[in-house]
Amino acid sequence: MENYGQFVNQVVDSTRDYVFVRDEDGVLIIKPNKVHYLNRTGVELLGKMYSLPQGQSYLAVKDVANNYGVKEEDVARDARRLLETILELLKSPECMPVQVKTTSFGSHKRELPVLSEIALTYRCQNKCVFCYASSPERGKALPGMTTEQVKKVLLTIKNDAKVPTVSLTGGEPTLRKDIVEIVSYAKSIGLRVNLITNGIMCGVTDLPYRLKEAGLDSAQVSLESSIPEVHDRVVGHPMAFKKTVEGFKKLKSLGIHAHINTTICKDNIDYVDQLPKFAKEELGLEYQSMNMVIRTGHAQDHPDEVGYTEIARVLPKIKSECKKTGIKLVWYSPMPYCIINTVAEGIGGTSCAASDGLLSVAPDGSVLPCSSFENGIGNILRENFRDIWFNRQSLYFRKKEFVPPVCNDCDKKNICCGACPLYWDNRGCFDELGRGRKIIPELIWKAKRKYVGKSRPVGGVADEA
Repeated sequence: MENYGQFVNQVVDSTRDYVFVRDEDGVLIIKPNKVHYLNRTGVELLGKMYSLPQGQSYLAVKDVANNYGVKEEDVARDARRLLETILELLKSPECMPVQVKTTSFGSHKRELPVLSEIALTYRCQNKCVFCYASSPERGKALPGMTTEQVKKVLLTIKNDAKVPTVSLTGGEPTLRKDIVEIVSYAKSIGLRVNLITNGIMCGVTDLPYRLKEAGLDSAQVSLESSIPEVHDRVVGHPMAFKKTVEGFKKLKSLGIHAHINTTICKDNIDYVDQLPKFAKEELGLEYQSMNMVIRTGHAQDHPDEVGYTEIARVLPKIKSECKKTGIKLVWYSPMPYCIINTVAEGIGGTSCAASDGLLSVAPDGSVLPCSSFENGIGNILRENFRDIWFNRQSLYFRKKEFVPPVCNDCDKKNICCGACPLYWDNRGCFDELGRGRKIIPELIWKAKRKYVGKSRPVGGVADEA
């Protein structure tokens, strides 16, 4: 039994920072966002092992054996298999270990979010042509929370939402003078902290060193092109490219897990296939992420922005360049699988996470379905989290009631869920899906979006003038 005990203690102690077991809905989260479902015995055993102090995790095996009246050796053997599976998941999240049983889609019900984000401000040095938040204009109109209010939200994320990870975003979060204090506090209560940034402040100040000292785990830096002139044009900020790249390099050199993310838009779509080589050779990256424009905020002022069909044409070319360069492409945006199946392409896949996998908090404490919505489903500073998370408006999104009616006969509708509802709001119809028109169901869909889903997209600057 000594070998079992040593193995259990060593594995648990070495993986504590990456593993989160949630009893409420029986999920195992490999931080930040890989979700696996456990049976009740697995939840109990893993939960106890990871909750005990360092070097004492094996006591959970003895406890479970006593509680169920079974042999300690049998429980120890199960514990070893569970931990070996976790090690495999940590080494290669894309590979399914043999110990993981595949079950049918929808057979598990996850009640709480997996990720959280707080937009600390809508202020920004850039003015990106596609900015979903209409930054920096909205930064002047919407006041941010005080430091103490942000801390209150972080506690709610940790204790009520039971989410192990928070992303600090904006706008540009590094414009807040208390950003280091916020990171430090989030770490002190046990959260994994990610920073989503344009990298400029990190490039021109000593902020990366202070963030490292505060415990920042990771950073996602927005880089819109490997061509300086294209990046600067997209973000509306001369000389931004140089500062952003310098900021990224500082963060990475300090051991902060950093990667770049690119939003494909009409201004950079002809150049994005050049990014993989730059990311690999100049930035030393093993992977890069990309997404497409969400048709809110500034993007509404540019009606010719790229759509799903255009993205489907360019993604295989980018993927090919990534393969040639030896860098992995991770795709973030939900896509209709009838246009392009990103899972089959091996670049990731997700349905809309609005009020589902994501808890999104605005600078004033409003809980948004996702950050691209103008108005929220409640305010986390004034209301109980569960009252917000389980209200009718939130359930509209979580139950995927926004799935386009033309998707009802599709065998993949419960997987891709028709992609982004805001996209279809902007398009006004579903013709791009090539499934014909269903006039009455479409009218019902629009009425439900308006009166049940309620939340509007962020308006463009032209709309606000």
